[in-house]
Amino acid sequence: MQGLNNDEVQAMTRVEYEVNGSKVKLTSSIVKKYLVSGDPTKVTNEEVGVFLQLCKGQKLNPFLREAYLVKYGNKPATMIVGKDTFTKRESRNPDSEGHEAGVIVINLKKEIEQRSGTFYLKGQEKLVGGWAKAYRKNKKFPTEITVTLDEYIGTKSDGSTNSNWTKRPATMIRKVALVQALREAYPEDFEGLYVAEEMDINDKDLETEPVDPEKELEKENEMPDPPKPAQKEQKQYIMQLGEQKGLVEGEGREADISKLETFANEHGASLRKLTYDSANELSKALEEYKHVIDVEPVDEAPEENTENDDIDPF
Repeated sequence: MQGLNNDEVQAMTRVEYEVNGSKVKLTSSIVKKYLVSGDPTKVTNEEVGVFLQLCKGQKLNPFLREAYLVKYGNKPATMIVGKDTFTKRESRNPDSEGHEAGVIVINLKKEIEQRSGTFYLKGQEKLVGGWAKAYRKNKKFPTEITVTLDEYIGTKSDGSTNSNWTKRPATMIRKVALVQALREAYPEDFEGLYVAEEMDINDKDLETEPVDPEKELEKENEMPDPPKPAQKEQKQYIMQLGEQKGLVEGEGREADISKLETFANEHGASLRKLTYDSANELSKALEEYKHVIDVEPVDEAPEENTENDDIDPF
């Protein structure tokens, strides 16, 4: 990387830090191989470097799906955190006094109402936004946030609303309001952290199962069991069938098996590389094969003219 010294380059490609008593070791290759959501072949070294520093600086463990590096096509990579990261951190903060959150609806009286939770009468009331309040012991007033639905509703590439926002719009917009309130109330804990709902990313595309790089590496290094070779009896049976079906001409080592080889190749097998399974498949194909003998038509002999046979020409 141009303009960077060795220490800076190392920091952009490898980090080590501790999260809740566990050591986390991340490298560019590990991130690209196991931790990119979307297209890992498109992510740049610079984007991976920023992700490494974000994880280290905010003490996030991407192996536990606390952070994601999302890359689609040639668009800039997006870095987001898992859905529980915000609330878990808030609960561990000794200054926290909890939060409130809910939705904003136009109710049956056509009035704008801030409502706790996510309940509203779909089809009768109109969901228009979300709200949240975060309380800290050392602050006289709570941090209060309101957000409008139109600004955050997630869409697909064709412009239609994605499945999560179609099925659970109230849950989604409430979450957007909550994480923004927490980020403003606790900048030291949440600075630079965003959730999928804020960044127009469908969280259904994100893996939730934890990643164990060592186990993944073991899987990659596992050698598959070699195929079981064909048995002598199988080969003998194939040759017998070949003779019966007219695909083997002659006997012993001098026999012509070219027709049998062609037949085997047509059925995805090789006589020289037969396995136990392919020999069984070839035997079945030979059993079903119907040998047709081509018979050349015989010209009919002309009828003999027996007229006047008894007449002596002399």
